[in-house]
Amino acid sequence: MSATNEPSGETVLKIINHFTPLVLETMAGLTAIPGKGNIAAPRAFSFNGIAGSISLSGHASGVVYTAFPTELAKLIAGNIFGGPASDQDVSDVVSELTNMIAGNFKSHLCDLGYNCTLSIPSVLIGDQIHVATMTSTLSVRNEYTIEGCEAPLVVQTFAVFA
Repeated sequence: MSATNEPSGETVLKIINHFTPLVLETMAGLTAIPGKGNIAAPRAFSFNGIAGSISLSGHASGVVYTAFPTELAKLIAGNIFGGPASDQDVSDVVSELTNMIAGNFKSHLCDLGYNCTLSIPSVLIGDQIHVATMTSTLSVRNEYTIEGCEAPLVVQTFAVFA
């Protein structure tokens, strides 16, 4: 199938809002409630904690970021492992959840005619991490409230379609 129209910010937000809660419910038994979302999000953001990132390349190129507050990442990993998780386990969980969210996003882009491939996940850990893009034509962001955690999960997608 060849692409006819570039996916809108609304379409990207709808895809991410469908799969992010589904992945968290399936993997960790947690309910993720999507926020309002921003389909014209700034092309830069900052966070504290642990984030996963996966790049897209092909007819859709860009990056999907999942930014977890440390307490949320530990909560999710603990639910998956059935108890306290090591730092490596937490990093692995963030990597895998990012892979699942980005993989579902990629699959939908391919269904829309934007064939692309994914990189392997990368994990960033720290305080005051700043991420920015200069080339994306689309920047979509949403926050997800997770039961048992005050700070939200943030999913930010930067993309260019060709």
